[in-house]
Amino acid sequence: MSLERIEITPFAVIVGDILQHRLTGNLTIIRPPVRKVLYWSQGELVLITSAAPEDSLGEFLVRRGAITADRAFSMLTEDPTDVVAKFHEAGLLDLSQRQTLLREWTATQFLPLFSLDEGTSAFNDDEALEPEKRVFLQSTAALVIEGVRFITNGLVLRRSLGDLKREIQHARESRFDLDTIPLNDTERRIADALRKPETIEAFLKHFSTESVTAARVVISMIALGIFEFVDYSKREQETAGSFDDMQRDLELLAAIGSNDHRSLRAVAISRQLHALDHYQLLDIPRAAPRQLIISAADDMKKKYDPATYPPIVREAVQAIHRRVDEALSLLKDQAKRSTYDKMLSQHGARDVENTLQQRITQRSIAEQNFTRARQLASDNDFYGAIVLLKQAVQFAPDNAQAWYLLGSCQERNPKWRRDAAESFQKALSIDPENVDVLISLGDLYKIEGMISRAQTCYEDVLRVIPDHAEARSRLANLKKK
Repeated sequence: MSLERIEITPFAVIVGDILQHRLTGNLTIIRPPVRKVLYWSQGELVLITSAAPEDSLGEFLVRRGAITADRAFSMLTEDPTDVVAKFHEAGLLDLSQRQTLLREWTATQFLPLFSLDEGTSAFNDDEALEPEKRVFLQSTAALVIEGVRFITNGLVLRRSLGDLKREIQHARESRFDLDTIPLNDTERRIADALRKPETIEAFLKHFSTESVTAARVVISMIALGIFEFVDYSKREQETAGSFDDMQRDLELLAAIGSNDHRSLRAVAISRQLHALDHYQLLDIPRAAPRQLIISAADDMKKKYDPATYPPIVREAVQAIHRRVDEALSLLKDQAKRSTYDKMLSQHGARDVENTLQQRITQRSIAEQNFTRARQLASDNDFYGAIVLLKQAVQFAPDNAQAWYLLGSCQERNPKWRRDAAESFQKALSIDPENVDVLISLGDLYKIEGMISRAQTCYEDVLRVIPDHAEARSRLANLKKK
């Protein structure tokens, strides 16, 4: 267990640590009369329970006019973590409406916690809640941003910023992407303004008329791990590494000789690749048409043909060749080019190259794994398919079909049925009206003896497709039993 005083470690900082380290367990927040327990799975918020009756799901649904007070009373349970399952079992609304109401209920409990100015927090590592007990949020990151916007107390803002003399920079590796998180125009402009390492104090001074908004942006970006604090110990290690590189370069230059200007230039450019964006590498303007891009890339390849250089510099020339190929592949594709241009406007060339390349590689791996997993599943190699699919959904978590196939493979093993239910729920959180997933989840619940939950899934299918034969047949069989 880890204990924190919120006066020292504000709620935004505590949540940021859970998100960035993908922790699983429960976080208890106590500030009398408030006592809430937040349940997390791999850094995602999945449920909040509260000791206050006014925070209950039943009370929230009554206030929203979704259920009657009698229905709310029937949802009371000895175990507060059973309330989501009870709501789904009641089958009063279709699945998409239930999901929306559960997300809104979670937000009403979560957002005010960011403004707490005192209290105690305790985090316990624990097993994740069963899938049927969870609220499947569309984005925990979006809730964090909204929660920071809720902070109006100047003292809480100041504490959440921490040491103003610490330098911040864009994180080289972040779980979240600045392009996809839900910032408004002003917030995005402020976040984009961080172009180099700078103290929090100096950064905030750029926005004298928007200082509160800028402070909230910094808090949000640090919590999500999009901004990070500069680690000078790492810088010293990098400097030492740079000295070693310089020694090797001096030895290489001595071997080439001062008269081979062509080879010297090739080595120099190979050492600058990390600092050049694709346009600078090809020596073309940002608005260059597709044909000019192709032509410039061809010229570069001819100029730096490894076969025309001495063996000692061929490694450097091959590095240039590879980078030219990458630039050509990306810039001639309009969609990829548009994404690259956006990222280039926000970060330096080196960070863009690393981030973009990593994303492209991961997406490619996810697609290949999904395709191969489908083949393995059709050959009844379910274990092999699961291994591939787990990496596929890690690299492409928005692929509902991959989550569905993962669940279909997992349910083959009775020991993995809970994991299968979670995978099906993940697929439904992305595509709530996917009848194939609803049927599979209903069948899984039926096998496990959870008849009312199975019935709810089949009824949800009929709300999407009223004449769905399989759902009607399954419901009829349930009623016979």
